[in-house]
Amino acid sequence: MSPPPPANRPRLTTLVTVGVSATVLLTVLALLILVDHFAIGYARREAEQRLQQLSWQMRDSLNGVVRKAIGDVELLSELPHVRASHTPAEVRQVLESLQKTFPDYAWIGLTDPDGKVFAATQGVQEGVDVSVREWFRDGRVKLYAGDFHPASPLGKKIPSSADPWRFVDAAGPVLSADGSYRGVLCVHMSWGWARRMVQTILAPADQQYAAEIFVVRGDGTVILGPQGMEEQKISSASLTLAQSGASGALKETWADGRDYLTGYARSGQPGDPATLTWSILVRQPEAQALSGARALERQILLLGAILGVAMALAAAVVAGRLTRPLNALSRAIEARLATPADAATPTGHASLPDLQQHDGYHEVQVLSRALNEMLRTEQGHLGALRSLNEKLESTVGERTREIARKALQLERALAQEQSTQQLLQERAAELRAILDNAHDAFIALDPGGVVREWNLQAEQLLGWKRSEVIGQPLAAMMLPPLLRRAYERDMRQLAESADIAAAMLSRRVELTLHNRAGQELPVEVSLAYVARSSGHLFIAFLHDISERKQLFASLEEMALKDTLTGLPNRRALMQALPEALQRANRLRQTCAVFFLDLDRFKQVNDRYGHEEGDELLRQFAQRVRGAVRKTDTVGRLAGDEFIVILEMLHSDADAQEAADKLLPILQQPFILKTASVALSASIGIALHHPDDPQDIEMLLGRADRAMYRHKQQGMQQRARR
Repeated sequence: MSPPPPANRPRLTTLVTVGVSATVLLTVLALLILVDHFAIGYARREAEQRLQQLSWQMRDSLNGVVRKAIGDVELLSELPHVRASHTPAEVRQVLESLQKTFPDYAWIGLTDPDGKVFAATQGVQEGVDVSVREWFRDGRVKLYAGDFHPASPLGKKIPSSADPWRFVDAAGPVLSADGSYRGVLCVHMSWGWARRMVQTILAPADQQYAAEIFVVRGDGTVILGPQGMEEQKISSASLTLAQSGASGALKETWADGRDYLTGYARSGQPGDPATLTWSILVRQPEAQALSGARALERQILLLGAILGVAMALAAAVVAGRLTRPLNALSRAIEARLATPADAATPTGHASLPDLQQHDGYHEVQVLSRALNEMLRTEQGHLGALRSLNEKLESTVGERTREIARKALQLERALAQEQSTQQLLQERAAELRAILDNAHDAFIALDPGGVVREWNLQAEQLLGWKRSEVIGQPLAAMMLPPLLRRAYERDMRQLAESADIAAAMLSRRVELTLHNRAGQELPVEVSLAYVARSSGHLFIAFLHDISERKQLFASLEEMALKDTLTGLPNRRALMQALPEALQRANRLRQTCAVFFLDLDRFKQVNDRYGHEEGDELLRQFAQRVRGAVRKTDTVGRLAGDEFIVILEMLHSDADAQEAADKLLPILQQPFILKTASVALSASIGIALHHPDDPQDIEMLLGRADRAMYRHKQQGMQQRARR
């Protein structure tokens, strides 16, 4: 059965022509993309930089004019004719001289200390009270620059102009020769200088780029701008950035719906009254800014179209001439393929005609010779292929029988493996049940400290589910930060040495872990080491010893506390006193020990009974504890004897002052269940200075002897009464 005829494919001439045309088209498109990406971007950056420079130039010009006016005010205020003159005419002459030099100074005046105009150019407003004007109030104490404002009522008294008068003020204090306050000197600058400045800066840019300059006050009002926009409020992103102190340029849409490139800057310094804070915006229509780049795009598109047509025609002519020998060769091959396949020689090879030799150019000559050689070689290969095919069929039969035997052996091995796997799963289920029902938490770790096993008791004890911790490092979850480094070091030692592992794993260790809630959890850990074919495994059983710790803490607290009064007992005092003496030596401050004895306690105990005596001791302990500082220590030594340790004393007198405060409190009546008794107490004071020896027995003995001396003095006083 002959194979189906192949589908018709396009000729090489057509493919070459289409390929050249597509290449030209892609080249033109790539150029357009590059122009749009680079030329348009470059044109936009150039325009933004140009507008930003214009805004900086306008800002510097505005700052320069304001600084000059402030400088003129400073200069005039230092002139002797202004500081020491007594007649308005002398001052007026100086002021008018400056006005002639700088015609933009529409009015210059000097006030007296009360705010009345003492002298002014052309005598305008002389004698008028200007004390309510902002330039007078702020100019009395420092240099002041006043914002753009209408000229009323001054505008009615000076010569008229084409535009309504608008002023910018510059003022400063004037001091007399003796340093006393003379008044305020003020300069009203007309707004004409700002318009001339815009014309000077913007004239070249306006003709070429159609740029516009806006000077905007802090409230968003345009004080200088294109016709029809002055005295109007505007709002834009560039204005917000300029008001924040930034400078630069951006693209934005203005209120007229058109896209502009806008440069922005801010004049003056915020907080400096001698400067004016204005926002300067310079805008240019985006279409105007990018017009050159757009024209370049159109020229490239036209040139590309012309080039594409010319290249396509040239490619069609050249491809036709180059492919003519190839077309002849392909027709010969098609004729050979159409020859019947059953024409064969006695040797079994197909008798097929050779291809005609073509000598159009070197490549076609080589191709036709190579095809003829390939055809002759193919005849030999076909015969060899038939013999190999027969041998292969014999070999495949043998291999098939061998594979059948191997498959049977594999099936038996798989059955045995399945049985072993099932037995292992049963053993694993038994081990899991044992671990989950164990009384202690069970954790298994690999040499890196990563959790590999976690039973139910571990979930209940530590709070993490098994699914949450498997594959996670143990130290990061539950060890305190101070123990993590030691844990990692021990794990490395265990992993590196089996002897160290055997020594460390044969004992129980008490650790403090953190559960999931972040609470500290004391546990007793039993470790074991399991060797495996792929390394080793550490297993740990964790037993909660919180109740044991609480019991030990309770017993220790009971051992250090007096059961009757709740105060520290003798043992606790013997531990606290050396620590207090060490702190006193370290801080270089005095420490005092009070030895207190309740006078006539035995009589109360014998008369009212031991129960009332115990109540008396409890109340006595509460009074002593409440009469000293929280940082001081109060303890019961024995019977009716108490010790008070006072620390952080600045002098010896502080100890006596504390004792004098304590005695009246202890002399107040004690209300018992059956009676009310009034007793006194004897106090012995022993002081420890930073350089004294730390002899506790000697210090207590001194306090004891001082207490007995105080008790004897009290008994003698009562005997005299």
